[in-house]
Amino acid sequence: MQEWVRVISRTSSALDVVLNRPDQLDVNIFKKMAADDYCLKSMLHDPKRALIRYSTQDLVTLSDFLDQVSFENEDGYLFLKNLFECAIAVNRNKPVLFDPSFVFVSGYGDAFFFLVVPLRLEEWIFQKVQIQEWVQYLRDHFKTTTDYEIPGFLVRFLQAKEFSLPNLVLGLDQLKRTFHPKRSIFFWNHKKEIFRLKDPVRILYDSSVLWQDEPLSSQDQTQLIGHTIDQGACLESLQDNQRFELRFETTLIGRSIASDIRLPDDSISLKHAEILCENDRYYIKDLKSKNGTYLNDKKVIRKMRLKDQMVISFGSCSFRFHQEDAGS
Repeated sequence: MQEWVRVISRTSSALDVVLNRPDQLDVNIFKKMAADDYCLKSMLHDPKRALIRYSTQDLVTLSDFLDQVSFENEDGYLFLKNLFECAIAVNRNKPVLFDPSFVFVSGYGDAFFFLVVPLRLEEWIFQKVQIQEWVQYLRDHFKTTTDYEIPGFLVRFLQAKEFSLPNLVLGLDQLKRTFHPKRSIFFWNHKKEIFRLKDPVRILYDSSVLWQDEPLSSQDQTQLIGHTIDQGACLESLQDNQRFELRFETTLIGRSIASDIRLPDDSISLKHAEILCENDRYYIKDLKSKNGTYLNDKKVIRKMRLKDQMVISFGSCSFRFHQEDAGS
């Protein structure tokens, strides 16, 4: 994913980011954003720093939504088609940040809102890899009780030379006709079908990001304020000895800018793994990452206990786990 922005503050109602390269700010994009119903509402707070506030009131992230919803019958087709059609519409003339933590969904799953970054054209004209990684995440986190052919289709399509969002919509339509053929001949009376939950999905947690004028580290680590703990645990990089304190009950490791420990390496998935603290004990859990998570060279299949001096590998990045006064 292109390194466009850095998160400054995040709450359940607003998201503040700055451009990593303020000189690439294009204020003309704001006019296009204001005229597009699929864009998050935004305001330029500080032109010099290129600090932008986005409104996320009453919305959930796509990642939170997928974590809580399992689709039944034809619902998965309707949801994905609506999502991809909205993405196509908003991305025609604007740079969209295709990241599951920065695509937002209404609680009922029937409306989508995208974070558009006001960048100059030369910074965003080629986004195919970013979009492919986003679709890969959808495939890995799509849950269904009936339409098991959808994940398989996404696997094949990601490998196709003709990959594009418009072709993806056409392919889903064909797949749906194959597995859910319509018997009615009165096509002219057919209304567009929209997926909508009976009960809304809620935000999984409400947290904020520490305000910061400079990155916390050379890797621009983002730390979330949540339920803090003080167990003296940390990860130490075996490559450069950089230390990441584990101060929260759940620490997300990944390439996404929403990660608590952000590792901008091609071998790292957007959401790669998480470290959990339960009853003063730490555990590692892989999040269906592409290149896997390993604990002392053993692949992490399910949640595994961490002990002092163990080595954890996320893709090609390796760390040593430390915990002061670690008990048995």
